Amino acid sequence: MSEAVGAIVAYGFRELNLNKIRALVVTDNLASAKLLERLSFRKEGVMRQAQFVNGKYDDLIAYALLREEWTA
Repeated sequence: MSEAVGAIVAYGFRELNLNKIRALVVTDNLASAKLLERLSFRKEGVMRQAQFVNGKYDDLIAYALLREEWTA
């Protein structure tokens, strides 16, 4: 999964000329959160009760990576 996300990030910055890439992770999905952190994404905050799935509201952690952080 790390290679796939890394390739998507590289494509976004190199080919699409993006300045910022964002990702949202459900708070109890620790594996995805750790993956983003390994790829230098920074936690920007928590969106409380941001989505309703399977009869309950979930909080989402917002992550982002800036182009200048990716190239560093």
